[in-house]
Amino acid sequence: MKENELKSPPQVIELPELHPHGGAHPSLLSGNMDVIRNVKVRLTVRVGEAEVSVGELMQMKEEHILKLDATLDMPVDVLLEGNVVARGQLVAVDDNFGVRITEVPQAGQP
Repeated sequence: MKENELKSPPQVIELPELHPHGGAHPSLLSGNMDVIRNVKVRLTVRVGEAEVSVGELMQMKEEHILKLDATLDMPVDVLLEGNVVARGQLVAVDDNFGVRITEVPQAGQP
């Protein structure tokens, strides 16, 4: 069978025309955040960045130290899908890293 050959011919589907309803209707969630409260999302904490060439990257070995553009006193960014949603300080929590939230940007702030 050729790539653009179909097993059965396409069929026309009749769809009813959608007309906007008059009057005010509630939004999708209607202020009911309980609907999405248990949806899992992944947060990323960005400590800093480094720019290296591919050659430098290929030469790195165990115990190589990569210097980041961030200083110890700079806040770290907390990102949701690549967007900064908070800033904070790195802290130790038992044997793990944690972030103490120090700033939540207001709407319109980067």
